[in-house]
Amino acid sequence: MSVSFAELLQSAEQLNADTASSTSLPRVHRNLGQIAEAGERLWMKTAAMATDDSADVKASILLGSRGFDVPSMAQKMETLKTTSIEPSESSSVTDITGFLKSEREQALLSAIIESKSSTIKSATQRHSQALQMQWEAEKERVLSALLGSTKTEVHVPLDLQPLSVNSSFWGKDAAMGQDEVSYSEVISRRNEAVIAGRRYPLIDEFIHTIQQFGESKAVLDCWELVEVLVNSVSFDDPALRFKPTNTMDLLRKSVEYLERGFVQFVQTTICGQLEVAELGGVPGVMELASSYLSVRSQEVSVWGLVFVCLRCGSPAAALKVLQDDGYEGEIETILENWANLSQPTAARDKVRQLYYGGVNGCGDPYKRLVFSILGGCDIERRHGDILSTVQDYIWLKLVHVLTCHGAGRDFRSNKDKVTLSEVQEHVLKEYGENHFSSLNSPYLYALVLLLTGLYESAIEVLYRGEESRANAIHLALTLHSHGLLNISLSPHLPILSESDEDPTPHRRLNLCRIVIGYTRKFACSSPTSALNYYYLLHGIQNEEGEDMFAVCIADLIQESKEYRTLLGYLDTTGRKTKGAIDRFNVNHSLIICTVAEAAEKRGCWEEAVTLYELASNYEKVLEILIEELSRRFMSNDKGHEHVHQIACDVEKRAHHVSLRKQFLLLLDLYQFHNLYHAGKLEEALDVITKLQLVPLSQDAISHRIQGFKSFSDELRRCVPDILIMVMSILNKMYRGASQNSTSFYGGQNKQAQQIRDQAKVVMRFAGMLPYSMPGDTHAQLSLLDAPMRY
Repeated sequence: MSVSFAELLQSAEQLNADTASSTSLPRVHRNLGQIAEAGERLWMKTAAMATDDSADVKASILLGSRGFDVPSMAQKMETLKTTSIEPSESSSVTDITGFLKSEREQALLSAIIESKSSTIKSATQRHSQALQMQWEAEKERVLSALLGSTKTEVHVPLDLQPLSVNSSFWGKDAAMGQDEVSYSEVISRRNEAVIAGRRYPLIDEFIHTIQQFGESKAVLDCWELVEVLVNSVSFDDPALRFKPTNTMDLLRKSVEYLERGFVQFVQTTICGQLEVAELGGVPGVMELASSYLSVRSQEVSVWGLVFVCLRCGSPAAALKVLQDDGYEGEIETILENWANLSQPTAARDKVRQLYYGGVNGCGDPYKRLVFSILGGCDIERRHGDILSTVQDYIWLKLVHVLTCHGAGRDFRSNKDKVTLSEVQEHVLKEYGENHFSSLNSPYLYALVLLLTGLYESAIEVLYRGEESRANAIHLALTLHSHGLLNISLSPHLPILSESDEDPTPHRRLNLCRIVIGYTRKFACSSPTSALNYYYLLHGIQNEEGEDMFAVCIADLIQESKEYRTLLGYLDTTGRKTKGAIDRFNVNHSLIICTVAEAAEKRGCWEEAVTLYELASNYEKVLEILIEELSRRFMSNDKGHEHVHQIACDVEKRAHHVSLRKQFLLLLDLYQFHNLYHAGKLEEALDVITKLQLVPLSQDAISHRIQGFKSFSDELRRCVPDILIMVMSILNKMYRGASQNSTSFYGGQNKQAQQIRDQAKVVMRFAGMLPYSMPGDTHAQLSLLDAPMRY
């Protein structure tokens, strides 16, 4: 409804007249500026009054917009009574009941607060550790992706530290999924069979395992292709894979796999529309081809049947179709020799002439495609009106490669040549990951790479994704077990690297890196499972010539601390109980010594002693114990007693060791030390006299000094303390002898005089020692000697 300007003016005048006639309110005349100023003053006054309630207003608006009944909620909140834990009132000393109640409450509160604090601290530490490990893994993945493949060696450090998991809370295999557990069991059985010298059907067990998972068809396709490859060829040296004959054999297996897959697709398509297919007669490829074309609502032409028969891998059926149609010519000759791909040159050249003479422009796309396949013509043409899937396109490319390879030198020199390297470059670079959407469909891109012989690149694509990583690892292990995987020479290279020894565009896969990365998350919760995977790296060496199996085991044991489980232990009788590594054919002592050396460097001397003894390396055992006995000689705490107890236990088993004499001497010194602190002074002095370390007669000084020169540094460090203890013993014995008896004329008895002479010998010996003792040693000796001089 439109209103004219005159009508609007009349309405405005009427409203103005009504307002003027009203007497309830005074008439106010203000312009726009005055109105704005008045509004500003009112707003400032209202804002100042509502400052305290603005938060409540905003909260009410927010809750009301979410459907909450704010008034009723406010009433409910007012009815709630909060309780807080308050410190209990101190009770009178005479109020026993109240005092005990107060103490109980204080103990409970202290336990609650302490438990809360420790829980928060532990959770924070574990969270920080988990974040750090995840970040390290992400950095490694990003670094490997950024480096890509390179011919120069870039040192990427191996992160061998697994992600720690609290197995006591989460369970033994908390860090492993069900598929990973099943895979691990297969690897364990495989290792047992290999150690026993038996063959193990690794690929069959893996496929049986993934079938139980209910994996998608894309996953099964990759596994089925690998099954075809490993069941057909196996190489002792992975370099043999790149020989032209072996490469073509693998390529034929890929073509056969695609042809069998197409037969299954045709059968599935026909079974879904039996009423249209009109399948009848003698079952065979020709009947399947005819029914398939009928289902696709296409005219059943001769050339259509020939193509479908070729796509199904049956050149004999294609030849039968042409013979039934009465066709005679060079194509018939080529089909008769199609199985061995050695087509006669004259027949092939005639097919090419026919193709470029008019077939390439005919209206039958199937005829164009058949001539292109059999004659190797127009290989750049994609035939998109017939080849609608990735599998169809790859099949055509691989058939062209096989045709060119089997046609001889002359054919490879013409314009229609195509090589496998060109197809691989085509897949990797011209199309690449974006075309195949590898992030969303990694298995499709991996399948294409596997079909074209780029096994290492396919594994790397699958390894990137968390969900596909388990399949990537076990596909790689399967290919590696049959010599079909090109492995990096250095475990510190990126996941994919290039080498001048390999044909372009092949890469080398760092198997060590991906296995270690895969096992990192469950290495602590299930170290035996990680151990089984590390055994697959046996025989691969790093730059230092160390076996990667031994290197990985050493790092695993250091991180998991599962010494008894992995390495075994010695029982009370000294007999060794076997660990998990004893079932592997490796140098167990070398691995144990490697772990012991790492523990020694970390300062964990007790772990190092246990491990060295487990490896029967008693030289290192006594070396560490001598160092610890010397360091803790003067202490009189639990550490002193602990190291002494361990040394006494080891002494029963350490025989025929070069350091045994020095070790036994330190044990005797500990006996002297213990007798001294127990107050058995005379017994302690007898022990030190028998050890012949400190002279107590004038004629023994030179002999003891010569003996001191042969002491090790560990024994020399004990000498200052030994001298102080000997002087302290003589001091106490002198005071006792002086107080108990004196001569009639007030002179000292012979015992006191003898002790005084012994003290003089000790002081002279201390001054003649060719050793720089601590500064306060001489001062303490002088203080102990002073009472015996006067």
